[in-house]
Amino acid sequence: MEVVIVDGPVNAGKARKPKYRTASREGRSVRLRVVDADSPSFGADFQESFKANVRRAREENRALSSKA
Repeated sequence: MEVVIVDGPVNAGKARKPKYRTASREGRSVRLRVVDADSPSFGADFQESFKANVRRAREENRALSSKA
């Protein structure tokens, strides 16, 4: 096993087109982003998924705070 030390930001590469699945939660349909753990672009896919989740959570929080 070879250890590689990286100094600076890690380039995750280019993410593939996101895949989604629909699940039922509390009687509502929820769209979930699916990441394939065996994908060669897993790092980039995971990072894009995380960014999308943070973006959506911030939008929901702004919507809640503007109503108050």
